[in-house]
Amino acid sequence: MPKPNTRLSAAGFSWLRVALFFISYLLVLTTVGKLTGSTFQMVSIFCAASFLLVWLFRTYLDKRSFESLGWKWRGNGIHCATGLLLAIALLGTGSLLLVALGQLSWLNPQFNAADFFPAFLMMLLVGFYEELVFRGYILGNLLQAMHPATALLVSAAIFAILHGANPHTNWLALVNVFLAGLLLGINYIFTRNLWFGIALHVGWNFIQGPVLGFEVSGMELPSVLVQNLGNNALLTGGSFGFEGSLLNTILCLITTSSLAFLYYRQNNKNETLPFS
Repeated sequence: MPKPNTRLSAAGFSWLRVALFFISYLLVLTTVGKLTGSTFQMVSIFCAASFLLVWLFRTYLDKRSFESLGWKWRGNGIHCATGLLLAIALLGTGSLLLVALGQLSWLNPQFNAADFFPAFLMMLLVGFYEELVFRGYILGNLLQAMHPATALLVSAAIFAILHGANPHTNWLALVNVFLAGLLLGINYIFTRNLWFGIALHVGWNFIQGPVLGFEVSGMELPSVLVQNLGNNALLTGGSFGFEGSLLNTILCLITTSSLAFLYYRQNNKNETLPFS
């Protein structure tokens, strides 16, 4: 009697777990969205609900530890630093290009601690729970049975779909969120660690919004720098923020391709290549 294809069986369970989690996550998102309160309160509640949901699924459905999602810090500080530096480099490069093209200037800076620190904490929470959900649980589960490149593409598509309801979303913004999903996940498929994605995600959101004054995925936040933005929304990203800019498309493609090449080459040398 032929043995069952364990890889295909695992793929079926992986898809089922991800599908059940996705439905549950949508229900949580809808429920929290109906609550009243400040944006900070909503984000805090949703962060707590996301952590609880992932813990329940990981513990009782996956039957694995919460730590196995990729929380190990030792030896991964370099990946965390790389993610943060990439956020600074990408937004710095994009902003300088907009300035050079006459599409961005700043008015006098302003600093209000009562606005700044809650905005920072909110971006911190968003970066943590979105990386836990999309890279840690969804991508992590898909990687158990699917080819890493396929798993990365699927997780990035889910990431983009969930951002489709954001204010001022358009087709280019969704393409860029999809590309961001690839960039945030490219390190995870080689390291199975969350710290690169967390640092990049938190750094990107915080620098983009509370520091540089762009909208963050369509959400307007108080910022230190007040923008005078040009009228070419294709370049500036318009009301969605720099994430909706064509410049961001190009920068994300170059960065993700470069990282994929570097990680592939390094892991191939170490004979730990995940693409088997």
